[in-house]
Amino acid sequence: MKTTFIAAIIMLSSMFAFSSCKSDGYVPAKNIVNAFKAKYPKAKQVEWEVKNTYQVAEFRIGFTEAEAWFDNNGKWVMTESDVSFRSLPAVIRNSFETGEYAKWKVEDVDKLERDGMETLYIIEVELGEQEVDLHYLENGTLVKTVMDKENKGYFPETMPQTVLQFIKQKYPQANIVEIDQEKGLLKIEIIDNRLKKDVVFNHKNEWVVTTWEVRQSEVPTNVMNVLKTSAYANYRIDDIDYEERADGTNVYIFEVEQGNKEVYVTINANSLEVISTTPKN
Repeated sequence: MKTTFIAAIIMLSSMFAFSSCKSDGYVPAKNIVNAFKAKYPKAKQVEWEVKNTYQVAEFRIGFTEAEAWFDNNGKWVMTESDVSFRSLPAVIRNSFETGEYAKWKVEDVDKLERDGMETLYIIEVELGEQEVDLHYLENGTLVKTVMDKENKGYFPETMPQTVLQFIKQKYPQANIVEIDQEKGLLKIEIIDNRLKKDVVFNHKNEWVVTTWEVRQSEVPTNVMNVLKTSAYANYRIDDIDYEERADGTNVYIFEVEQGNKEVYVTINANSLEVISTTPKN
C-alpha cells in the first residue's frame, strides 16, 4: 500500500549508464588488481574499464560471465553475474513458477552481489511487447517488480554514513535490500525479522518514518474497534500499513473501499483516534 505520507518516494529513475572509458590493455592500479585476484583467483579472460569513478573488471569463471566493481582504494563494491534459470536456488524457481509471471518467457537472469546488502536475483521476463524485471532475495521473496525497464544496468548504491549508523542502531538485525532517492527523500528498503520495511530519511539524512505492511490479524483489537466504530465501518479493508514516525507517533493506515470510493484511514495506535482520512487518488 502506498500512503500519502511517503507518496513522494519512488524508485530512483537514474539507472542511466555511467560514463565509461575502455581501452585495449587497460589495467588499473596494482592495489585494485590484487584485490580482484584475491576475490576471484580463478577468473579468466579479465578485461578492465573505468565506469564513472569505479574500476570494473569483466571476466569469466567457468561458463559464467561476470562484472566486478571496485573503488579506487581497491574495495570491492558489487558484482553482477549472468546465471541460468536452472542454476537459481530452488526456492526462487518455485516462487517464480507459482507466481503471476510463470507463463511469461524468461529472457535473462542476473545475480547481483553488493557490499553490505542482500544478494538479489533479477529475472527478466517478457510477454509480447511487455517486459518486466522480477527482483528476488535468496530465500525466494519477490521484493520488487520493475515494469518496462529501460536503460538496463546496475551500479553500486551507497548511503550516508549517518544513515547507515542509524539503521544499524535501530534495526540491528536488518539486512539492506535497496536504496532509492528522489525529491530530497532517501528510502532504504530493509529486511528486519523477515519483514520488508521502508526506512525513510529527509534531505538532511534525518529519519522521518519507517513503514511496513501488516495483516489484519496483526492489528490490535482496540485499533480495529476504532475503525469499526468510524464512518468507514462498512468499507472493505484492502490493505494495511504500520508506520513508526520520528515524532513518536505510531499509526495504522487502512486502505478501505466501498464501491468506487477508496480512502486511507489513519489511526493513532497510542491515542486510538482517527487522525486523518484521505481519498485515494
